[in-house]
Amino acid sequence: MRRLMILLGALGAAFTLAACGVRGDLERPGPIWGEDERTEEEREHEDDGEDRGENR
Repeated sequence: MRRLMILLGALGAAFTLAACGVRGDLERPGPIWGEDERTEEEREHEDDGEDRGENR
């Protein structure tokens, strides 16, 4: 019975970790409330990371 519980725990962990990955390009969402207060330099910095294909 103990081996069955360990196996089920391991399978559950594997499925959980497999579901964590986000595929495709990530984009910063807009603010929940208020205006976007980032400076133009901060916006350009985010765009630079996308051009180089860097993951954060």
